[in-house]
Amino acid sequence: MYLKVESPHCPWPRVASKLTETEDGISEEDISLIETEEREKLIVQLQQQVQLSSLLNQINNEIRRTLDLEEVLNSACRLLGEALQCSRTSILVKESEAEESLITRGEYNRGDSFAQLGMKVPIADNAHLQTLISEDKPLAVAKFADFPGLGEETREITKTLGIKSMLAVATRYQGRVNGVIGLHQCDREREWTEWEKQLIEGVASQLAIAINQAKLYAETRRQAEYESLLRLLSNQIRSTLDIKTILQTAVREVRQLLNTDRVVIYQFKDKWEGEIVVEDIVIPWPSIFGDSITDNCFSQEYAQHYLEGRVRAIDDIEKAGLDRCHVDFLTALQVKSNLIVPIVISRNESSSLEVEKEENEEKRRSNIGKPSPSPSSPSSSPSPTRLWGLMIAQECQSIRHWQPQETEFLRQLGEQMAIAIQQGELYAQVQEAAIKSQAQAEHLQATLQELRSTQQQLIQSEKMTSLGQMVAGVAHEINNANNFIHANLFHAQEYAKTLIVAIDTCTEACPEAADTISKIAEDLELDYIEEDFPKLLKSMQEGSDRIRSIVTTLRNFSRLDESEFKPANLNEGIESSLAMLQNRLKSGIEIQKEYGILPLVECHAAQINQVFFHLIQNALDAILTSGKPGKITIRTESKDELVTISIRDSGVGIPIEIQNQIFDPFFTTKPVGKGTGLGLSICYQAIVKDHGGTIRCYSKVGEGTEFVVQLPLAVC
Repeated sequence: MYLKVESPHCPWPRVASKLTETEDGISEEDISLIETEEREKLIVQLQQQVQLSSLLNQINNEIRRTLDLEEVLNSACRLLGEALQCSRTSILVKESEAEESLITRGEYNRGDSFAQLGMKVPIADNAHLQTLISEDKPLAVAKFADFPGLGEETREITKTLGIKSMLAVATRYQGRVNGVIGLHQCDREREWTEWEKQLIEGVASQLAIAINQAKLYAETRRQAEYESLLRLLSNQIRSTLDIKTILQTAVREVRQLLNTDRVVIYQFKDKWEGEIVVEDIVIPWPSIFGDSITDNCFSQEYAQHYLEGRVRAIDDIEKAGLDRCHVDFLTALQVKSNLIVPIVISRNESSSLEVEKEENEEKRRSNIGKPSPSPSSPSSSPSPTRLWGLMIAQECQSIRHWQPQETEFLRQLGEQMAIAIQQGELYAQVQEAAIKSQAQAEHLQATLQELRSTQQQLIQSEKMTSLGQMVAGVAHEINNANNFIHANLFHAQEYAKTLIVAIDTCTEACPEAADTISKIAEDLELDYIEEDFPKLLKSMQEGSDRIRSIVTTLRNFSRLDESEFKPANLNEGIESSLAMLQNRLKSGIEIQKEYGILPLVECHAAQINQVFFHLIQNALDAILTSGKPGKITIRTESKDELVTISIRDSGVGIPIEIQNQIFDPFFTTKPVGKGTGLGLSICYQAIVKDHGGTIRCYSKVGEGTEFVVQLPLAVC
């Protein structure tokens, strides 16, 4: 007897059961082995469908959650890898239709295999990828190393990644391949099941949509970034004329946006030689910044094309039809792809005149009257524009297919750079002209100041010379009159002695006249005269000596007889200056002299005496201004072929903010009419410029000032 048993809660097919009745009347179910296996298969299929649905749901959730392609692909790789327990799951993306390689944008790795993320895998050398792209179904390979048609580069990649088995499928959107999903088994060879193929095929259809959406989003965002960068540079051009900052910003942002290996700006010099003026690179590619580069294969035809605004995209330097020497030149720079945009600027009037002048000079030297049919250097073209340089994006790791939007973006950027450079050059010319004008104005001002200073110094010097001449003349006349007095004092003393002796002799010789003489002596006070007259003559002698001393001091100060450099005693010069200022040495001002033993110094004595005069006079003024008693300390010493004179006062001091101005002509802190501002300037002129010495000032407000003069023993 057979019964049909149905399961109301399970969609499995109904399975008939054969019931056998025992002898005691109890039935026993006898299920065949075939029926059990079918049921287990159905259970596994159901579980697989649930797992596939769950996996697809999770991937769909990731796609809806974010538009970040890397995040979606990495999550899909992780879910696939964990579900199928493989060593590595990678998703390669084809960046564009023309691209001849795939780049790994997503990866799951258990940690015991080589990382593939970011690796570029060429299509031309990989028969496995070519098969995947041509067939619209998964491709399972148990022994991947034995797959036919793999090139040397692909085999090297396989060895590096350690792939033993692979299950892969191409992702297609609207019939076009936009990526490849690969499951790698690296620890053993693996036979891939049909369900695993179905699973990866189901995931591929979802990821194809995700990759396409992410590409659309990336293109939209990239276009927005292009426009944003153009706006940024436009704003920078309007806000600053710092051309270096603008160019550096441009190459940095371009390299990041294009995700390329090197971006440079090359500026042309003479005869198409040039220099890399700005650069942004990715390690480990070498820097060529600042290098002077000459491309001997850069023809004048290229220059004309670039001058006309041509943008050149070179996807593969080996297949672009370039001259062999040009290919070798780029290979030496490790360049495989190039995107070149010219920077063409307008000629301004001044540069055009300079170019014309250079051309005329060149014609004159070479005696060539005919102009060159094409430009021989960036600046020799008769065109109103000039090829300033090139902006170059370079791919060094592999060849690259430059997209039209990338080319257009770089072309627009080149135009912005041309505007920035044009404005920068004009600004530099204006600034240079302004600097020259400012320099000329400052030179004229300095000249006028120097003339004024020289005039005033000449007037002051003439005054001092006149004063010296007057002093010398007065001293000469006084000395002549004094010589009469000085010379006759000796005779007066002798005559007085003779008269005294004569009176005493008369008294002794004529005793009868003694009373009369005595009465006369008493009336005339001859005894007092005899006692006081020698003292009178002695005081006259001292006065005459004092006059002679003063005359000598005046002559020493003026030194009109010594207009050339001669050895002089500086201690004597200080004394003569003090003597000239004797009338100002009032009570309450102490002069402390600490003279050292000085050798004779070769100098212009009159100038040095004027220096001492001015310094001591300023010290007296500072003490009198303080309104308190003070002291002037004068110290001299000789050491190491130098003579040092220090004049220090206890006056009001000089504020630190004006100490660097005190030697300037016409600078004075005294009231109008009290000072000319030339005293210290004359000191500086005499000491530093005329005698090769130094003069320094040390001062503190409220404590006083010290001037230290150092003079060499001999002027070289």
